[in-house]
Amino acid sequence: MIHDSKPAEFQHREALVSMTALSFIEENALLSQDQLDDAKKSLQALFLRTSGEETMLRKLIEILKITRQIHQSFASISTILTGITRGAQTVDGKITIYKQALATVTLNAEENAAFAGPFLSFSQAFLQKANMFDNSMRQYVELRENEARYASIYRIAQEARERLKQRLTGVLGSQTRGKHETKIRQQVMASFDYSEAESNLQYARRETRNKEEEILTLLEDIRAMCQMAKNPSMREKTDEPSDATVSSSSVVPPAAKTARPAAEYDDVFAMFARALRQHPRLLQIKDIVLDLFRIYQHSYGLFRLDCSNLNQAIETMFDNSEAYFEAKEEDRDIRNKRQKLKMIEGLIPFLERSAVMMAENESEAYNKFSRRLSDLISEKRAIWSHIAEHLLRAKVQAEAELSTRL
Repeated sequence: MIHDSKPAEFQHREALVSMTALSFIEENALLSQDQLDDAKKSLQALFLRTSGEETMLRKLIEILKITRQIHQSFASISTILTGITRGAQTVDGKITIYKQALATVTLNAEENAAFAGPFLSFSQAFLQKANMFDNSMRQYVELRENEARYASIYRIAQEARERLKQRLTGVLGSQTRGKHETKIRQQVMASFDYSEAESNLQYARRETRNKEEEILTLLEDIRAMCQMAKNPSMREKTDEPSDATVSSSSVVPPAAKTARPAAEYDDVFAMFARALRQHPRLLQIKDIVLDLFRIYQHSYGLFRLDCSNLNQAIETMFDNSEAYFEAKEEDRDIRNKRQKLKMIEGLIPFLERSAVMMAENESEAYNKFSRRLSDLISEKRAIWSHIAEHLLRAKVQAEAELSTRL
């Protein structure tokens, strides 16, 4: 039977550090419930059998680092998302002004049918698409962050499995004898099988791709509507690629690019020009209508830029999330995330320092290590000093839990 080469005292010390961290994490909601449950399962496995160097503490530090990156990335793109929402709200406000103007002018049935009514329907359809675009972009960010998390977890699982494979096929593996030992080894390998992590990553990527296609469809719809709110001499040729298609190439794969025929929508620009000649009273709403035409063109241009800029920011998140920890918008949600991020940034070096301290003397008695751990937590001017009080309370809870398990 395969036994862990580490002495029981070492596992007890590691469990104390890990459980202190978990208690602190749970109290301050620093990880999602799924991540916390996964960490607790790993801790439970530590009491039964560990896999050499692939320990609970190592895994916990990695997960915390991933969570820190996700917080940073989310905070960095809040400005773009806020801008998209503000753009949709601006369109809504301009349409409201148009409705109020119609109520003031009190157009007759012919004037309404010639332009005012169809344009109101056109505008409400544009607003609906703008709001859908806003919601879809926020969902897209969540999906990409989810994809980034699973990509990191998959990478960690691959590395862990490879280290374990090398360990079990080396000296340790050569020392196994009989079917029972072989079965144990296979069970250990299976526990680090990264097929689930790979499956989660593939599913997350599919969801992202579907959302990307949905976003491009919305953007093409908005572009097509804007063509109808533009002077015909300034419209794009039907056989030329739109700006949206070109600029969105980094957001959506080529196969998903399908231009929306502008003919599906009323030619409101030509309709308005014709209605002005036939119904002079419509001149009273001319400035408001032209302002809406401009707003539609402006909104589409900004949406297209936001789509491209957001995608570039998210792509960079996969390579270097540190680039986004500047100039965050200070709303309540971001302040809360920053507070959690500050806690995580204190917890990571504390755990890394604790791991070093454990390795210094593997035969050190548990009680002595516990006192040294308290001293470490209380160390003046430590990077984690801002969470020291919380850590000490978490350590007390961990020791109470640990004493009943051991």
